[in-house]
Amino acid sequence: MLFAADRIEHVENEVIPALNEGHLVISDRYIYSSLAYQGAAGLSLEWIENVNEYALKPDLALFIDVNPKTVMGRLKPEKSVMEDLETQKKVRETYFKFVEDGRLTRIDGDKSEKQVAKEVYEVVTKFLTSLTKV
Repeated sequence: MLFAADRIEHVENEVIPALNEGHLVISDRYIYSSLAYQGAAGLSLEWIENVNEYALKPDLALFIDVNPKTVMGRLKPEKSVMEDLETQKKVRETYFKFVEDGRLTRIDGDKSEKQVAKEVYEVVTKFLTSLTKV
């Protein structure tokens, strides 16, 4: 509930005013992160979506997909309770559901940093270009 409450507060006090001023807002670990991680912890995705119903839906959302074994190798020793291999596998499965239903665009995060950055740039540029053609 705290994640949802914080998200609503942030949207109302930061995101909406910035959008109203014509700014582009970029955020990481937004609602899909809550769905993936809290869902992996056993909460119902429907319940998580319901408590986040007032969160703005992003116009473009990216999932930088990294193999769970690679994720585990990148984590610092003081990892959290949500950062074990089985949890990472469940999280990834949930993200894939959102890719399949069109809510997320998948970027292959197992590529080099330069390749990932190039793909992100291309996807975002294509999206922004499509907005100017409207």
